[in-house]
Amino acid sequence: MKRVLPEKYMFSYQGDGDLAAIGTGETIHTCNRGENIAIFFINNGIYGMTGGQMAPTTLPGMKSSTSPYGRNLDTMGHPLSLTEMIAQLHGTYYVTRQSVHTPANIRKCKQAIKKAFENQKLQKGLSFVEIVSNCNSGWKMPPVEANKWMEEHMFAAYPLGDIKLPKE
Repeated sequence: MKRVLPEKYMFSYQGDGDLAAIGTGETIHTCNRGENIAIFFINNGIYGMTGGQMAPTTLPGMKSSTSPYGRNLDTMGHPLSLTEMIAQLHGTYYVTRQSVHTPANIRKCKQAIKKAFENQKLQKGLSFVEIVSNCNSGWKMPPVEANKWMEEHMFAAYPLGDIKLPKE
């Protein structure tokens, strides 16, 4: 769509199941080409909208509806750190990982989203923003407990911050 309507802002908003599993090939090639778009990647470690199945980002030992005993690395493999992979591609301009579990982190995430759209406006190329989030229903935890679990487990595997900044 961006090539057909280059003056329009284009973005994708995708979960970890979609972007890191079903859409991995399209995502990698889009990033490698450096399309002038923004990709927003929501990582909550499961397929949150379709029943809480294990996703490519599910952590070791993390339970889901399809891995009730937790992700077993021997049989299910390691979680996919897609954002670090994306940052290595020549076509990406800005790659960051943020979260939305505290007001301060929400402000940082908002700035990252704003920066991604500003990069697009300035024709800088592809911006990729991963947003680590909880999934209260899929994790079967109340919100406060889910945020605590996210801080204790998700950020060790998916550390917050800028991964690739523009060379200026």
